[in-house]
Amino acid sequence: METATVDQRGGDNTTAWWFLDALVVEHRVAPQMAGVVLEMTLPVGHSPALHVHETLDDTWYAIEGRMAARCGHEEFVINAGDWVSMPRGVPHTFRVVGDHPARILTIHDNGSFRDFVRHLGAPAPARTVPEVPHFPAIDELARTAASHDIAAIGPPMTLAEADEIIARVARGDGRERPTVDR
Repeated sequence: METATVDQRGGDNTTAWWFLDALVVEHRVAPQMAGVVLEMTLPVGHSPALHVHETLDDTWYAIEGRMAARCGHEEFVINAGDWVSMPRGVPHTFRVVGDHPARILTIHDNGSFRDFVRHLGAPAPARTVPEVPHFPAIDELARTAASHDIAAIGPPMTLAEADEIIARVARGDGRERPTVDR
């Protein structure tokens, strides 16, 4: 089958989820495609646990906002307009910083993360971040993550760690910088 799929802005063809403290909009792809596209709105302070995906390259485009990030031994700052590609098998985390939420567009080649969102999320009645986030018990979160190819191996990034990364990057103190495409 050779059919295109178009999700128009403001259309009702997408599914939206309240997932932990974030809004996740699942965009449709052409029926013959295996890829997954998720648009995520992440509130200030959002930070996933330090984690690893063994079968998923975590790839996304920053639409809005600012984040401090760590991938392996690299530390960097992500701004609107940056393309980020964190390879499978490498521990990574980030933290949304500043005064505004971040919006990212994730593009994945398999549905493992999307299925994690579907498993823990709830249909969003509004296209906003949830006013009252829902975080399951840590053992349930870890068990569910593991069943979707996500191994949590450390805590989320703290504000102090994010501030240190931002300061180091601003100073250019010799930390290895990843390739950042703009």
